[in-house]
Amino acid sequence: MGMTRAQKAKKYGEDAGSAPTTPRTPRAAPVRPVSVHEMRSGELAPEPEKGSSAGILVGVAFFVGLALWLYYHLLVLQGVSGNLAGGVTAPELLAGGFSGDHLADFARALDENGRTEYSGVHATTGLFTPLLVGLGWLLFIGLNTPQRARKWVYWAVPLLYAVVFLLGNSALDAAVAHPDNPSAAAWASGLVVARWVLLALLVLVAVLVAVSVVRRKLDDFSQGKLPGQRPRG
Repeated sequence: MGMTRAQKAKKYGEDAGSAPTTPRTPRAAPVRPVSVHEMRSGELAPEPEKGSSAGILVGVAFFVGLALWLYYHLLVLQGVSGNLAGGVTAPELLAGGFSGDHLADFARALDENGRTEYSGVHATTGLFTPLLVGLGWLLFIGLNTPQRARKWVYWAVPLLYAVVFLLGNSALDAAVAHPDNPSAAAWASGLVVARWVLLALLVLVAVLVAVSVVRRKLDDFSQGKLPGQRPRG
């Protein structure tokens, strides 16, 4: 008969009477997720979905403002000139300014009801046009201009455009109400000229921003940094 476990333990020691055990494999320590602040430059993966969503919203705001500007100048003000003023051009359509005589002719052609409707145009479409144009340009510049100093310089143009546009509307209403006041006509004319100059600067800023975006995309493409593109060795 074989020895019992107790006999084996007494003769050979405690370990002889116990069944062999499988050594346990030590568990790996849990991996702590890496914080964004601990990542090196270039390790942050781009998020094209968020970027594309922001780009779509900015594009919509930009083109809505542009479309409203075209509607206001090509349809609304042309209607004021043809229907309300009997063919006399609305003063804000004259990019080079206007004389006191032209303003007096425009005011006489409007009559009392026409002046009321003209002021109503400034309080509706003429109010929303500069605000939406300025908003669209601000968002477009903010999304596509990473340099903070340049961004603020560019932002000053749409902000000034909106302010000058609204001041010009108020000055035109006052000048049309008092066409015999030469200083009111000169002030309104100066604001209209400034409005068109700032519009040209708006176009220039949009072109500069668009060119910088294209250059950055081309640089990223050449270095393999675009989303979904393999980096070149």
